[in-house]
Amino acid sequence: MKMFRSHLLLCGGTGCHASGSLNVKKALVAELLKRGLAEEIKIVETGCNGFCAMGPIMVVYPEGVIYMQIKNDDIPELVEEHLVKGRILQRLLYREPTTEESHSHHAGYPVFRPSRTTGLEE
Repeated sequence: MKMFRSHLLLCGGTGCHASGSLNVKKALVAELLKRGLAEEIKIVETGCNGFCAMGPIMVVYPEGVIYMQIKNDDIPELVEEHLVKGRILQRLLYREPTTEESHSHHAGYPVFRPSRTTGLEE
């Protein structure tokens, strides 16, 4: 089994496709090839991540960093900063609308916070 140093999980849900994730994927493939990183970094198209309004969404593993609203023009900087230099690209992180606080992992996003299930009494 081939080992990769990073996996890029790019949302392939309907909302992200409508927001341009297929073009982002093409740009990622081209940039990784250009930089000689295609054998080290694997792009995986996933199902919906559940935060369609912020798509296209990409999760970078092993760190688990989530980038939102990625555009083709972001790809060279994203590859350079995160995949080459190991620095999180802050401007593509989710920002809490009321506080402007940024979050880089699932736990910081409202849609991913644990919910409480309650039952109805008869």
